Amino acid sequence: MKVLVFGGSFDPVHKGHVALFKRALKVVAPDVAHIVPAYHSPFKAKSPTPFRLRMTMLKQAFKGAGKNIIFDDYELKQGGKTYTYQLVQYLKKRYNNPEIFLLVGTDCLNDLHNWKNPSYIFENAVVVAGKRKGYDENPATFPHIFLPGFFPKLSSSRVRAHILACGDIPDTVPSSIAPTIRKNKLYGLDVHDWLKSHLKPKRYLHSKNVAEMAAAFSDIYNINVESAVKAGILHDAGKGMEASELISFCKEHHVKVPFFEDICRMEPQLLHSFVSRWLAKHQFGIHDKDILDAIAEHTLGSLHMSTLSKMLFVADISSKDRKYKDAFVIRTLALQDLDKALRYAANRKLLFTIDSQKWLCPLGIDLWNHLIKHEN
Repeated sequence: MKVLVFGGSFDPVHKGHVALFKRALKVVAPDVAHIVPAYHSPFKAKSPTPFRLRMTMLKQAFKGAGKNIIFDDYELKQGGKTYTYQLVQYLKKRYNNPEIFLLVGTDCLNDLHNWKNPSYIFENAVVVAGKRKGYDENPATFPHIFLPGFFPKLSSSRVRAHILACGDIPDTVPSSIAPTIRKNKLYGLDVHDWLKSHLKPKRYLHSKNVAEMAAAFSDIYNINVESAVKAGILHDAGKGMEASELISFCKEHHVKVPFFEDICRMEPQLLHSFVSRWLAKHQFGIHDKDILDAIAEHTLGSLHMSTLSKMLFVADISSKDRKYKDAFVIRTLALQDLDKALRYAANRKLLFTIDSQKWLCPLGIDLWNHLIKHEN
């Protein structure tokens, strides 16, 4: 009996998953196929998307894909991290002497040897893999089948990043699951609802543009795209408050702000970066220090900026809604050298502040002196 098994987080399922599975059905021609969403993948943090919703979207996406498909809640019943070898054990017990085919993408094919108890997997299952263009094939030393053709370079993390950055659902996911995503405000749609109700339309558009630019920079500077997008979309969350509201908010919630009294007296709108940090943490449940620091530092910078902080600082001042001529210069620099772009951006901010006859916050001055001191 041939048993095809396709496991993963499916958070969310996308068209690449569907194409891979359909091709495997044709090539393997299994008697039965199990689609097994992970309850808690051993290689990832536990998904905040409820298991039942991921299972619902799988059923919607794969409806009509073939016969004898079982949407298996095995890992939910396990109630914790489940390893692939355990899934193989489960199928061997469920069926009498099954021939098990394990469907995977090329992104994990060369890493299979690092999975828990790989020898058991290779002795009891045939690995079925789909290739992506540009895949550098490493001849497998275990039973395997390569599916014919190539598959799109899609990932669930990119889908999540797109939805969070743009507030819409990309065409890389099956249209059948879009209503479920919208109805349950998944993958950041709740964030967009909040921002649209708390920011002016131009500020909301700016936030989306910054998130998209941060995502583009993340590919260049090897930063997690979801971290970049979270920082980008929330960097101005507090911008909808008036000066007096920002001051009151900081006092009420004990928001720590350097030079607080001076900022309150001279330029209270600078408080929005620190209020946005607070909102990111307490309103939206973000606890990643790099993301929170990047949000707090996106206006004035600091002496110890992470790569993510530098990216957000630059993206904020040069996003595509910025129409002044230096925005293009900064964007172009950022695609080649982030530190040079940061230096140029800091310079423009200082000059703009001086030309506007506004107060220079010591944080901005300190950043400039630090950048000049450490210039290559």
